[in-house]
Amino acid sequence: MIKHILVAVGAHRDDAVLKTAIDKARHMGARLTAVYVVDTLPWWALAGVEYGCLDTLQMVEELERTVERRCNETFELDAWDIDTRALTVPLKGGVGRTIARLADELDADLVVVGAGRSPKWRFWEERVSDVTARCTRRSVLIATSANVREDAAASEDTHRHARGRAGASVHAHTL
Repeated sequence: MIKHILVAVGAHRDDAVLKTAIDKARHMGARLTAVYVVDTLPWWALAGVEYGCLDTLQMVEELERTVERRCNETFELDAWDIDTRALTVPLKGGVGRTIARLADELDADLVVVGAGRSPKWRFWEERVSDVTARCTRRSVLIATSANVREDAAASEDTHRHARGRAGASVHAHTL
């Protein structure tokens, strides 16, 4: 029986993964923990900073607060009847490994992650969902929205399949 669900959220505005976890928690009667893994020194922050390291840290902290605020707002609107909490953790080793380690520490029964996209030119990198599933013995639910498959070849069958499923906003696959 699933009693605790850990959902990995990101900085993007797509709440499909969070809403999938909320639905699953409500259906199972489980408590829900949303986690945002914070990279304290991301490459994009260094590229955009003109005046040094203090600005970088402030940008990262602001993003962290924004994600946590968005999770709490979603919880207040959509998960008012579920035991929820949002937290942020520092990056240690990689996002997928950090999520897997946190799932073990919190004794989560299920981990919900987004499918993500495979990097096109960085062939050595893996999807967060793949790393998370490989690094934990917990059940992993990979939640995808209907328009996630941007990295797939755009064939006529793909477009026909996407049009047929346009009414379903979220699909879930279990590894």
